[in-house]
Amino acid sequence: MPTTSPFFSNTTGYSGEQSLVDDLVVEQIALTGVDIYYMPRKHLNLDRLLHESTKNVFEVAMSIPMYIKSFSGYQNGMELLTKFGVRSSDELTLVMSRSQFETFYSPYLKSYYQSIEGDGPTGELDKNIGHTAARPKEGDLIYFPFDDGIFEIKYVMFDQPFFQLGKGYVFEIQCEKFEYSGETFETGIEQIDDSMVKPDYYRMELTLDNGTGSFTQFEKVKIYDVSAPVAGTDELEFRLYDDPGFLEGKEFVTATVMSYDAPNKKLIIGDIDNMDPDQQKYDTGQIEINKFDSVYIQGNTSGAIWYSAEAEDAEFAFQDNKTIQDEFNVIKVIDPGDENPFGFY
Repeated sequence: MPTTSPFFSNTTGYSGEQSLVDDLVVEQIALTGVDIYYMPRKHLNLDRLLHESTKNVFEVAMSIPMYIKSFSGYQNGMELLTKFGVRSSDELTLVMSRSQFETFYSPYLKSYYQSIEGDGPTGELDKNIGHTAARPKEGDLIYFPFDDGIFEIKYVMFDQPFFQLGKGYVFEIQCEKFEYSGETFETGIEQIDDSMVKPDYYRMELTLDNGTGSFTQFEKVKIYDVSAPVAGTDELEFRLYDDPGFLEGKEFVTATVMSYDAPNKKLIIGDIDNMDPDQQKYDTGQIEINKFDSVYIQGNTSGAIWYSAEAEDAEFAFQDNKTIQDEFNVIKVIDPGDENPFGFY
């Protein structure tokens, strides 16, 4: 039976030849690539059945050299005007060395995910919640420094080029322009963390009443409810939905300062970790539109302390929440004949 030559193998290869190809790949990326930040995704309140989380956090950014395969420009590079605003559909293909990833980044990723799972340094990563240190994974983000853009990894290819000398040497990462939808960025790199401020996304504007100090941009604040005590108690707390849909008491809510207008006493916050649902006010029968109308705000970094007199959605393009809210405020009294199926107080 005829066979391929046992002296020149294109399928199994030899360790020396494989090491040579790998060294050439690493050198080529070092000479012609760029340093790009890779950000693994951290899930908060992950639904294991649907594999969806209520919020994603990116708190680690690792500089990794990558080669830009789509060197002639963005693929599918066009902008579309939609009812939600201008949407960019830019795509990017990057090439990363496998050996470099496994040597320098996998150990740190494993330690990072182990700290999230709380199983200690000997625990195995839970792949059912998307934790793996063997490769970059879909849903993680790439910061592209040339245009200050963030891209989301959509697919990671393992077989390009196709097993030269019986081995794969690179990860080919296919990325698409990232669309911000309330994620938290706490990487410590300003060019990345300011992504929470740039896009048109939900913000709350607080009109401040009295207090001291000045808030700083991007600092975390704690917000306490001072509107009215919980029915039948002397406690002051927000009543928020937890994941199963039940109401839970919460001492305070955290948020991030997006901007602060000291002369006009206007504070705009975003990245709010939870929102108080509309509830029937126990003493008047009215719906409490926004319990953030009467809150106590404390800056974690600046130490500023203020009380709010009013809260409303901050306006931005292609959004009509404020108009709808103004119309609802006119008819917010509950009809006494209506039933209250959820038993809100």
